[in-house]
Amino acid sequence: MNALTLHALDNTLAERLKAHAKREKKSLNQTAKDLLTSALGITAGKQKSRHDEFAPLCGVWTEKDAKQFDANVACFSEIEEGLWK
Repeated sequence: MNALTLHALDNTLAERLKAHAKREKKSLNQTAKDLLTSALGITAGKQKSRHDEFAPLCGVWTEKDAKQFDANVACFSEIEEGLWK
């Protein structure tokens, strides 16, 4: 395996790389490798995980999305006593 060190990244590039890594929940190293692989059109040999294969179909919720969903459906658990008499 080869190693590469990048020096003197400007702040914008560094921050965007960090933000991208955080969104993808990957390390900076893996993010940089993925971006370089994609930019250079290298796809052979790269295996996707099952999560990656199904994520576009299933969607991905943030914790905020999940809390909002729970709040929106909370009323479904309530029993209207008047309807059961």
